[in-house]
Amino acid sequence: MPNPHLTKDQIRSLTTLLLGSEETSLPASYQYKPGDARHDIQEGWWIVKKYNCMACHQFIPGQSTTLMGMTRYQDPDWKEQLPPKLLTEGARVDPEWLRRFLSNPSLSENDTNRNGVRSYLKVRMPTFSFSENELRKLVRFFQALSQQPMPYIPERVPTLTAKENDMARSLFSSTAAPCLKCHATGDPQHDKIATAPNFLLAKERLKPDWVERWIVDPQAISPGTSMPSGLFKRENNHWVFAGPTPPSFQGYEADHTKLLVDYIFQLTPEEQRRVAAAMGHTRASSNPPAGKRKATATSSSASQRTAPGGGSR
Repeated sequence: MPNPHLTKDQIRSLTTLLLGSEETSLPASYQYKPGDARHDIQEGWWIVKKYNCMACHQFIPGQSTTLMGMTRYQDPDWKEQLPPKLLTEGARVDPEWLRRFLSNPSLSENDTNRNGVRSYLKVRMPTFSFSENELRKLVRFFQALSQQPMPYIPERVPTLTAKENDMARSLFSSTAAPCLKCHATGDPQHDKIATAPNFLLAKERLKPDWVERWIVDPQAISPGTSMPSGLFKRENNHWVFAGPTPPSFQGYEADHTKLLVDYIFQLTPEEQRRVAAAMGHTRASSNPPAGKRKATATSSSASQRTAPGGGSR
């Protein structure tokens, strides 16, 4: 046996490996080998720890990440630059979409040096080159962690009538909750200051029932998010928009939350551009005349700082 001149740390590591490779002598009844969804959680945690996913993402409430401790992220302006929390990832996203995203976080075959969902983040999700087995285990891990059924059967989203589409658009573009103010739209200038993903990804990425719960009370799902709560209120056993609504809503007895979610899941690039253009026109027309801009600059800046944000979802 040659002398490989190992250091003390190398000797300890090698000894740990060899001893750890031995089958345990403990009785089977003492070993934790669950056969249900807990097995998926157990398998997933090994991969999460292996790739140090918790350095960037929160998996459990109260967990601190490495990024959260960095000086840059102590600045309130950098709060929305933190990677998303994964507390309810299994309930939030379609598992097939998640598998594709984990395989290629850029969601692009040409430009892989980008964030496929949150292009505004300065930190980029790495491509770990997960094996197919690791991808399967991670997807099942998130599903099990959120107590989601497997296999996942996507919910069918009903097609809106022309009237319902107009009603939903009024909610989507309401000045009381201007959705496109914080969400990315694909416009490079706007997306520089975006703090939430593009709605066009929702149809293939998100689960409708989760989105409805999210818009009702985002703070309950992700405490500290800048996505405002209180946009909807309970009235006559239905969720109704807390802001002003047009006359077309009179006599409408279904949940406004469901109407908005159905609209988001049917949103097209053309419709989003139309709404964005209309909102931009509204903002432009509401700007004070040149002679009054200086006088209102201070109050305008203050209102912008306190306006409700979008939050990441």
